[in-house]
Amino acid sequence: MAEGQGKITYADGSTYEGGWVGGVINGTGTAHFANGVVYVGGFKDAKNDGQGVLTAPGGYRYDGQWANGLREGDGTVTYADGSIYTGKFVDGNREGQGTFSMPNGFKYIGEWKAGAINGKGVATYPNGDTYDGMFSDGKLQGQGTIHYASGEQASGVWDNGKLTGSDKVAPDASGTTPPAEGGAVPAPGN
Repeated sequence: MAEGQGKITYADGSTYEGGWVGGVINGTGTAHFANGVVYVGGFKDAKNDGQGVLTAPGGYRYDGQWANGLREGDGTVTYADGSIYTGKFVDGNREGQGTFSMPNGFKYIGEWKAGAINGKGVATYPNGDTYDGMFSDGKLQGQGTIHYASGEQASGVWDNGKLTGSDKVAPDASGTTPPAEGGAVPAPGN
């Protein structure tokens, strides 16, 4: 049984170097997966656990907390398109308070649920419009106020991006959808 520090190379070319306890990957180490993903950080029972950094080919990078192989707690993701999310994760998804910004100028500060913009928040759109209020799956939904770049303002209850009882609509949200967030990552050798 492996104990202490060691290195293993798996049949698929994946490698792990770091801590072992009772023949199981535990402690701090580095895993290089056959698909190009690299994880450096804590492990518990061969799963990412504690603080760690995962990078993937194409530009994805997560630096933050892990539990049982999932992003869990505080973390920062840089996506391949240059978008950045900093905030909470639950079961591998953006959940709770977080800040998301995109290279095109879109920025959101507020609540997330199941990886999507849900709850109270403030969004600034690339055209300069700003919305402060409630969201559901990224759409204006519920009480909120929009400040248009033109200087106009509209407040009230929004339903699926439209202000009820008015012709006012949400800003153009094209190009403002956050990238999908993955769940579990493979354990070394899997």
